[in-house]
Amino acid sequence: MAEHGIALGIDLGGTSVKVGVVNRAGEILSRGVRPTEVEKGPSGVAENIALAVEDALQAAGMQLSGLDGVGVGTPGICDAARGVVVSSGNLNWKNVPLADLLQRRLGVPVRLENDANCAGLGEQWCGAARGHDHVILYTLGTGVGGALILGGRIYGGATGWAGELGHIRVAPGGPACTCGLQGCLEAVSSATAMAREGREAVAAGRSPAMARLAAEQGGRLDARVVITAAREGDPAAQQILRQAGEYLGIVSAMLVSALNPELIVVGGGASHAGDFLLEPMRRVIAEQAMPGPASIVRVVQASLGNDAGLIGAATLIWRWAVQNRGRS
Repeated sequence: MAEHGIALGIDLGGTSVKVGVVNRAGEILSRGVRPTEVEKGPSGVAENIALAVEDALQAAGMQLSGLDGVGVGTPGICDAARGVVVSSGNLNWKNVPLADLLQRRLGVPVRLENDANCAGLGEQWCGAARGHDHVILYTLGTGVGGALILGGRIYGGATGWAGELGHIRVAPGGPACTCGLQGCLEAVSSATAMAREGREAVAAGRSPAMARLAAEQGGRLDARVVITAAREGDPAAQQILRQAGEYLGIVSAMLVSALNPELIVVGGGASHAGDFLLEPMRRVIAEQAMPGPASIVRVVQASLGNDAGLIGAATLIWRWAVQNRGRS
């Protein structure tokens, strides 16, 4: 059972390992960052995680013995019960017992979960979804991640694949997705998709505003350019965000009818589009979902930013302790 009220949250990415010392209020007391160095294999990555942990603890003036445990958010499909990364394209891993590798290295309890699920748990713990037990979360970045929190717990499904919202086909015949299908939500509503649509608009001469903003960034046109141009009143940029929001609304309407959530939280870098994205979502949900569940669900922007995953990972330790209290 947790005793200290302090845990470590780890956000494991393909490029870097980010670590935060987190208290029960969701405050990050110190941080550590190290390169992931995927090429070193699971043992090498585990060692880099341990070094980032040591950096964060040193910055906080703490030792491992002062922690309740370590929670890790990792890309890909996880078997949380066994602490195994089943499959991760970002890390090029299959069936890696990461929790065991870290627990042997650090000597404290380690819990593992998918990174988007951790972001959802962070928002539920002390962010935009605080006080809600039935939540859908989207993270809009390079891809579209998702989390389903039902009855206060992450719902992983029979084999851990639940919550892959980015790979629901919403635009048959649409752009190719990284999963090999066409027209997935990720292919039409991610930050990557917004940038692609923005480049196409500039190439067609439909958006002088995005052309100018991209030139100011050295020719780089990303989702931030689209969002900035939309705020400046650019019709092409606003249409890109409206379309992305409508596709999110179509998927959300199905989920609202099926799962009856209280709240839909939209996070990730592209969520900074705000109501340019959220209002089309709300409209489509109202039009397409069952009236009963549609009448109570709210769509809001995430509030914790890039810290949601760190905070959510840390809470894995306390949630596990509560869920297993009284068990032998």
